[in-house]
Amino acid sequence: MPLQRLLILFISLALSEAIIMMLLASFVTKYTGIWFSVILDVSLISFIAIITIHYLFNDSDFVKNQQSRTEFLTFKIAMIVFTIEALVMFAFNFDEFVLQQWQVIAIDSLILSSLSVPIIYFSIIKPAFLPLQEQNSQKLNTTIFTSLLTYFCSAIILYIALYMFYENQIQTRIGSVIQKEKNELKQAKYSFLQQLNHASRDLLILKNNHHFKEQRFFSNENKTLLEQDYFNFITIKNYYTQIRILSLKGQELIRVQRENNSTVIVPPDKLQDKSDRYYYKRGIKLSPDDIFISPLDLNIENGQIERPLKPMIRLGSVLVDKNNEKIGLLIINLGGVHLLSQLENISKSSLGDIMLFNEESYWLFGDVQKQWAFMFANKPQQRFQDIHPDIWQAMETKTNGIIEKDNNIYIFEHMTLLDQVPTLDNPRNSNGKWPKWKLVNKVPLSLIENEFSSLKKLIVLLYLGVMLLMIFVIYTFANHTIARREYEAKVESYAFVDSLTGLYNRRIFLDKLDKELNKAQFNESPLVLMYLDLDYFKPINDELGHGAGDEALKEVATRIKSCLRKHDIIARIGGDEFAAILPQLNDKDVISEIAQRIITNISKPFILFDQKRTLGISIGITITNGQAHTSLEVKTHADQALYEAKNSGRNCYRFSKETR
Repeated sequence: MPLQRLLILFISLALSEAIIMMLLASFVTKYTGIWFSVILDVSLISFIAIITIHYLFNDSDFVKNQQSRTEFLTFKIAMIVFTIEALVMFAFNFDEFVLQQWQVIAIDSLILSSLSVPIIYFSIIKPAFLPLQEQNSQKLNTTIFTSLLTYFCSAIILYIALYMFYENQIQTRIGSVIQKEKNELKQAKYSFLQQLNHASRDLLILKNNHHFKEQRFFSNENKTLLEQDYFNFITIKNYYTQIRILSLKGQELIRVQRENNSTVIVPPDKLQDKSDRYYYKRGIKLSPDDIFISPLDLNIENGQIERPLKPMIRLGSVLVDKNNEKIGLLIINLGGVHLLSQLENISKSSLGDIMLFNEESYWLFGDVQKQWAFMFANKPQQRFQDIHPDIWQAMETKTNGIIEKDNNIYIFEHMTLLDQVPTLDNPRNSNGKWPKWKLVNKVPLSLIENEFSSLKKLIVLLYLGVMLLMIFVIYTFANHTIARREYEAKVESYAFVDSLTGLYNRRIFLDKLDKELNKAQFNESPLVLMYLDLDYFKPINDELGHGAGDEALKEVATRIKSCLRKHDIIARIGGDEFAAILPQLNDKDVISEIAQRIITNISKPFILFDQKRTLGISIGITITNGQAHTSLEVKTHADQALYEAKNSGRNCYRFSKETR
C-alpha cells in the first residue's frame, strides 16, 4: 500500500472538508439550523471519501482482494467518515471556547483526516492486502469493528433525528408565540394611537367653542359657561383628567379635573401658575393651526410630582379671538393610566415582558424599578440603550421587527402619530414633530423551552431505550455473525489449505501467485519464486509406508516454513513438491542464504516410526525484479531452475538463467 496514496487521501479529505465548511458558512443562515449543516456536511464528505478511495485504489489489489460486496464496502467507508465528522461537528457545536471561523475550519479538516484515514486504512484497505488466510483471521476483528461502527453511526443518526424533531417543535412554538405577541403589540399600538387621535380631535372641538370669538371672553359669565361645558365633557369622557385654559403668561384661568372618580371645578384661589412648565413654553409658541402633544410623563401639581403617580399626556393648542389674536392656551390632560391599561392586559397573558420606552429609552412601562427614572433626580438614571446599546441601535433603524439576542427575542413596534392627524380643521403638528415611543416585548427563549421539558425528558428516555435495545440487537447479530464466519472459515480452509501439511494447496497458490505478481508490478517491487522438490522421498514411502511419508511431509513443511519470513507464502503443490513466494526481495545473497538454510534443515535426520531417515531437497529460484511477467513465465523459469538443480546432483539450489 503506497504511502503517497494515503497522503493523497488525507489531503483530499482535508481540502474537501475545508471547502464544504466555507460554503456552508457562506450560504447557511442561523434559520436553517445546525442540523441542516451537519447533515449536509457529513453527507457530502462521506460521498467524496467513497469516490476518492475507489479512484485511488481501483487499479490495485484493494478491489480485487475484497471479499465483501462493493455496496457494503461503500457503506462502511461512508459510516466511518459520517460518524467521525458528525462527532467533530457536535464537539464544535457544544464547545464553550470562542474560535474564529478559519480556526474552526482548519481544526475540523485536520481532525477529520487524521482520524478517518488511519481507521479506513487499518479496517478496510490494509486487510485487502493480507494473505487470504490472514484475511479470514481478520474477519473476527472486522465484525467487532463493524458492529461498533454501526452502533455509533446509528446513535448519531437517531440523535440527529430526535433533536431535529425536538427543535422543530420548539421552533414551531416560537413562531406561534412571536406571531401572537406581534399581533397583540400591534393591537396595543393601534389602541394607544387611536386614543391620541381621538384626544386631538376633542381638543379641536373644545378649541372651536364660539365663546372664544366673543369680545367678553374673560367675563365671569363666559368662564362659567366654559367650566360647565368642560365639566360635562370630562364627566362623559372619563379618560381625561384635566381641561385647562392658561393665560398668555401661563396662569390658569379655568381648570376642571377629576378627583376620586368625580368631576370638580377648581375655584379661583386654587388655580396655579404653570409658566415654568415645558408644555406651556412650547404650547404658547404655537401658531393657531398647530397642536401640541407632550411626551408621556408624570403629573406635577404645585411643583411636586403628584402621588400616587399619575402618568399623563397633555394636548394643547392656542386660543384666538375673532381677530385671530392669541388670547390663551387650551390644555387637556389625557390620563396615562387609561393609555397603559391595554399594556397591562397584554402583560397578563404574554409570555414576555412588555416594555414601553420614550425617545431617550427611559422606561415608561415594564420594569417597576426603572420606570419614570427621568422624573426623579434621586433615582438611578438607567436607560435601555445604556444597558443594551446594540439592541436599541437595531430598533432605531426599523419601524418594527424582531431581534434575537442573549437567548431572548425582542419584538418591537415604533409608535408615533401620523404626520398629519385627521381633525376638524386639518391642523398641522407642532413643528412637524410628534412624540415617539417604542413598544417592546422581551420573550425569554428559556420560557418556551421550559414548556417542552416533559417532551425533552421523554425524548431522552426514548433515546436511551432505543440505544439499549440496539446494544442487545447488535450484540446478538455480532455473535451470530462471528459464529457463522468461524464456521465459514473452517469450511473455506478445506478449499485452500492442504489438509496434510496445513499449507496452501495448489489452487490457492496459483491464485496468490497471480495477485503477488500484479502487486509487484503495480509497486515496481521484486518478487522471488522458489520451486522445491524433495530428493530420496520415494524410498520412505516404499520402505516405511505412506503413514511415514505423511509424517515426513508434515515435518518438511514445518522446516521450510521456519526458514522463511513471516509474510512469505508457502504451498504444497504436489506429492513431494513445494513452492514459496518471497515478495520484495532481490538480494541474491539473502536469497541464497535462505535457500541454503532450507537445504540444511531438510538434510537433518527425520525420525519416522522410530526409524532414522534422511532427505534432500532441490530448489529452483527465479526473480521478477518488478518487471511485467505472467505467472506461466515465472513458473516456467522456476521449473527450469529446479530441473537444473536436479541435474547438478540434487540437494542444491539454482537460479534461473533469466536471473543470473
